[in-house]
Amino acid sequence: MTERIDRHLKWLGALILAIVAVLATLPYLSSREANATMAALSEVATRERAYDAMLGDLIDAETGQRGFVITGDPVFLADYDAGLSALAPRLRSLRALAAGKEERAALERIGTLVERKLAELAETIALRRTRGFDAAARTVGDLRGKRDMDSLRALIGQQISALGARRKVLREHTRATLADNTVLGIVASLISGAALCLALFVAGRHLRERAAAAAEARAHNGRLEVSAQMLQALDSLNADAELPAILPVFMARLLPASTGAVYLYRSSRDFLQRAAVWGQSADGAMDAAAADPDLINPSDCWGLRFGAAHLAHGPDSLRCRHGVAVGTETAAVAGADQLCVPMVSQGEVIGLLVVRRPRGAPAIEQAVAVTTAEQLALGISNIKLREMLRRQSTVDELTGLYNRRYFDEALKREVFRAERKGAPFALVMVDLDHFKRMNDSHGHDAGDRVLQAAARCLQDGIRRSDLACRYGGEELALLLVECDAQAAARCAEAIRSAIAGLMLEHRGARLPGQTASFGVAAWPDDGATPDNLLAAADRALYASKHAGRDRVTLA
Repeated sequence: MTERIDRHLKWLGALILAIVAVLATLPYLSSREANATMAALSEVATRERAYDAMLGDLIDAETGQRGFVITGDPVFLADYDAGLSALAPRLRSLRALAAGKEERAALERIGTLVERKLAELAETIALRRTRGFDAAARTVGDLRGKRDMDSLRALIGQQISALGARRKVLREHTRATLADNTVLGIVASLISGAALCLALFVAGRHLRERAAAAAEARAHNGRLEVSAQMLQALDSLNADAELPAILPVFMARLLPASTGAVYLYRSSRDFLQRAAVWGQSADGAMDAAAADPDLINPSDCWGLRFGAAHLAHGPDSLRCRHGVAVGTETAAVAGADQLCVPMVSQGEVIGLLVVRRPRGAPAIEQAVAVTTAEQLALGISNIKLREMLRRQSTVDELTGLYNRRYFDEALKREVFRAERKGAPFALVMVDLDHFKRMNDSHGHDAGDRVLQAAARCLQDGIRRSDLACRYGGEELALLLVECDAQAAARCAEAIRSAIAGLMLEHRGARLPGQTASFGVAAWPDDGATPDNLLAAADRALYASKHAGRDRVTLA
């Protein structure tokens, strides 16, 4: 009997040792698998950032080239030179990191297109320097550079999409590995408990540890899921003005039991403007908006001054001045933990994440807050990039008016709308008289100033529902919705008078007066199609020119 018990104990001991060995091996295997997956995710993220940065460099170079071609000002070449110097190292880095023949082939194609695009940029800059704006504009107008840039965007976008798909696969693999390890741990623990009651204490402790690890893993996975949802929501926004509707929902889930705010630098970069707030104080007496000021001076935040996350814990900590409440708010936030995390995108601080928890609450999870700030910086910088690209594609940079491409589409839409509703609208073509003489006599800077002033006269003289565009050079255009020819002529006359009354100075000298000629055409009397209406307005404009300029002529 004793021998049988001893034999059973030996078998049980061997089984427990095997289970302990398995349990001891699982964390190592899980850690090794997680490390490998994280390394792969890091590599994918590095390549994604490199592709994104390359596209940014190309956009910077092209923006500098456009600015120089339009204005002739060498200051714009700083962006071009910066983008040019960064492209070659980025291409080398991407080629070193390329995985597989397809990506290497795509990089060769990208490299060829980059060289061709840079050659086109250099050619237009050289033409602008040697032969002036018209020669450079003709080179830009042949669309070679645009086709190359469109191809580069498509190729780089394909690589980023492929890397995003790879990242998703890696995340799914990580979740599957965690689930498998959890199941194995539970099964092994149950067998261990059933095999030997004497090992209940050890097995129970082990189970508790694994339960805590599983809970932490679930919490971490939950945060990853919420973060992914937040980034997806940010990716759907058109402007950072929509952030107050999105961020409070996700920040309260990522940083529970906390209050706080997200700040973004104003365009002047003198202050940070509060973009969103979330949470409520522990007693419910004061929400985050009351504790966080609308504006923050960068010098008032230690996190911004140190360039890293700064935690104020307890009353004796170094506290930011923007976190020191005054008056009736003092009691609500006194002694609260406050974490300030700069939001950095591509090496530039774009904002600040402020997280606060009342005294006695669980400590702020600093690593979670830092990761959240990084994700916010990425999402918000993408919003700003989309805003910039959308504006560049539709708005003339010099005058702030819509550009020719937007005008053509708007004219077609307005014709279709008028056909459906039967409501009239008017097209007004505007040309600044003797504008070339202004450029030749006083320089292109003076001409630009006159153009900007005339554009302001157009914007001030129309309704919010109307549209002002720069048609090309010194020629401008107006779309006046639900407006007949006589009303359009009165509007044009008021604008003509405003332009004629301009008194401008340039470099301390008074510029000569500027006049403008106007041609007015109304739909459908003067043309039922966009082309016919535009031709009628042009004829009326030429009639104003032939009649002595500085006048309004109806088609």
